[in-house]
Amino acid sequence: MKILITGINGAVGSTLVAGLKDKYQLRGLDLDSNPDVSDTFVGSIADFDTVIAAIQGMDVVIHLANSGSAAVGEHRQTAGIDLLPSENFVGTYNLLEAARQNGVRRFVYASRAGLLSPYPQSVFRTIDMMPRPESYYSVSKAFGEDLGYMYTSQSELEFVAVRIGNFNRDRPEPEHPHHLGHADAVHLFEQAVIHPNVKFEIVFGVSDSTWHLYDLDHGRKAIGYYPKQKSNIEPDI
Repeated sequence: MKILITGINGAVGSTLVAGLKDKYQLRGLDLDSNPDVSDTFVGSIADFDTVIAAIQGMDVVIHLANSGSAAVGEHRQTAGIDLLPSENFVGTYNLLEAARQNGVRRFVYASRAGLLSPYPQSVFRTIDMMPRPESYYSVSKAFGEDLGYMYTSQSELEFVAVRIGNFNRDRPEPEHPHHLGHADAVHLFEQAVIHPNVKFEIVFGVSDSTWHLYDLDHGRKAIGYYPKQKSNIEPDI
C-alpha cells in the first residue's frame, strides 16, 4: 500500500514513519526533506501543483500538516484575517481535490479533540457532540471535517477524521485522558487506513484512561482502534 503523509517531520508524522515504514510504502510531503523517507516532496500544501504531483500513484493520504501561531491559538476574535492559518483551509481543499482526481481510496485527516474543549471536564465526550471551536486553528479543523464529508458524499473517497488529543514527541506514554501515546498513535492511524467498510467516520485520537472522558467504544466499532496504552488518573472535577 502506498501512503502519502503530509507533515511528515512533525511529532505525529515522525512517530508514524517509525511505526509504519517497514510495512507500507511511504511518501512524505513537508517543507523540509526527511532522512527516514527517501521519497519526500518538499513544498507547501497550499500549492496545488505540489500537492497534485505528490499524490499521484498513492492509495491513501494521511494529512497531518497544519500551520498556526500563538495568536491563532489564542481564544480571540481580533487576531485579524491575515493570521488565519490559510494552509489549513486551502491546503486541506487542495489535498482532498487532488485525492479525488487521482482516485485515492482513503483520506485520513488529523483533526483535534480540542473542538470539544469548552465542555466541562465532567462531561463525557462523544462524537455526536456539537463542536465548539474557540480559535481560528480549531475552526480550520472543523472545516476539514465538514469538507471531508462533502467529498465522501460526492465521490468514491473514504474519509476518517482523527480528533487527536495532546501528543508530545518526548512523551511516549499517556499521563492524562487527553493524551495520545506513541504506540497507540501508530495503531490508531494504521486502523484508520486499513479498516474495511468505512465511508465517513470521526474517532477520538486519545489513549485509554482510568478517567473515562472520551467515547473510545466508537473508535473500536468504527475502525477497530483498541488502545493498548492507559493513563492511571482520577477525575479532576
